[in-house]
Amino acid sequence: MLAFINKNKNDLIYLGLLLFSVFIGRYYRSIGSVQAKKWVGSIIGLLLIVTVSGYNAIHPIFSALLGITIIKLTTVRYCHVATFFLMFGYLFFFRLADKFGLPLSSGQTNLIEMIIVLRVVGVAFEINGSWITVGKTKKQENDDNKPQVKGIDRDDDFVEIINPCYADLFHYTFNYVGLLTGPYYRYRTFDDYFHLPFSKYVDCTGFTINTLKIVPLYVSLYLALSNLWPLEYILSEDHNNRNFLYRMLYPWALFAAFRQRVYSGMTLAESVCTSAGLGAYPVQGRNRTGHGPTVGYLKLKKMSEEEAKSAQYDFNTVESMDVWGCETVVTLRDSMKVWNKAVQYWVAMVVYKRFPVKILKIHAALFVSVIWHGYHAGYFFCIYFCPFYLMAEDIYYKLYYKDATGTKKKIIGFIMWFLRSHSESYQAAAFLLLTFDRIWIYYSSVYHYWYGVWFAFLILGLLLNQVHKIGRHKKIENVDTKEKIKNVKQ
Repeated sequence: MLAFINKNKNDLIYLGLLLFSVFIGRYYRSIGSVQAKKWVGSIIGLLLIVTVSGYNAIHPIFSALLGITIIKLTTVRYCHVATFFLMFGYLFFFRLADKFGLPLSSGQTNLIEMIIVLRVVGVAFEINGSWITVGKTKKQENDDNKPQVKGIDRDDDFVEIINPCYADLFHYTFNYVGLLTGPYYRYRTFDDYFHLPFSKYVDCTGFTINTLKIVPLYVSLYLALSNLWPLEYILSEDHNNRNFLYRMLYPWALFAAFRQRVYSGMTLAESVCTSAGLGAYPVQGRNRTGHGPTVGYLKLKKMSEEEAKSAQYDFNTVESMDVWGCETVVTLRDSMKVWNKAVQYWVAMVVYKRFPVKILKIHAALFVSVIWHGYHAGYFFCIYFCPFYLMAEDIYYKLYYKDATGTKKKIIGFIMWFLRSHSESYQAAAFLLLTFDRIWIYYSSVYHYWYGVWFAFLILGLLLNQVHKIGRHKKIENVDTKEKIKNVKQ
């Protein structure tokens, strides 16, 4: 037991701080004064950073203060770009601190720094996006003869200028809710928490208990799987002497253990939000992870105390993981949508939708996702393989699964689920091994087979797609010929 505690000391401290954050939520949400509540949340957040990081707390604190200062000093037209490059530049420096004669920080401090980057860059893009959208909307309202500007949805995106003062940026960045390991939420969600009555009337305790009750199972599965199939074994000579099928399937166990670890952390992180009441909105807002209400936002803001008291609520805004979806969806494309949903939302809103070159949007999004995780080769091997797998998967999905029904759909679905799960496990091995030399050792032990399998499936899929197109054209031609013959006879 003592050896286990020493080995996992940082993780246990982190777990304790997450549970502490869950516990204090009921007291935090009961604070009446808005300003007092903001300051208490920020002070707790700063104390958590110092407790986790020690002297290295200077990194997340200094980078956050630098980021929000840049937001206020630069013009609204360029604040998002300046903040993006500053924060990611500091993230590189932070992770390469040993190259500059500074001590490297722990993985837990790295997680906090990652969340700080999401918040500071995210709010800069919110400020810029609201300025652009509201400005265009006002221009349209002043000229009824002009067609509506494409892409503007006042209800779904920005309905007012977002321009927080320095103090509010400080409180948003350092508030303890979601600071340790997410989930990411917008500044608008943070501001609504203090000025809308929803957290007073939602059943925070019920939601929190319902969220937490599955955590012991995730933790137990993680401990069991990681002890039965440890990561380092995959690099051993004993592993290499096993039969090929064993070596091929070993990443399934590694990825299963990794998923339980992520599920545990993310579920606890969601519980911090639910216990504090942050992210609660009435269900009629059709709330989406990261974003919040997608319809009727203005009506929600005008909701009376009586209406708020009788409303039904959800915490979809701060839902990070759809665990059932992660385990059961058929395609990798759908799997990407239900894994770490809050970060996926951030990448989509900040990078994918705002990147100016359409053909490079997906590559820009993936590249930013990679460098946000880190600079190790494993992140590139894991994340950047996704679009290549999707090229093949999309072909088979359209040819065989999309229009299938009944038993045929179930059989094809199972095959696609197995291939998706296998690909994710193979990619996850690289993610966990991190460095190129370690990845190469394992991939060489299985002869890099999955890349060959993927390429064969892609070529076969392209050929089958062409055959399908030819057959469809012939079918259309035959129908046209029959119609002509029928018309001639008439």
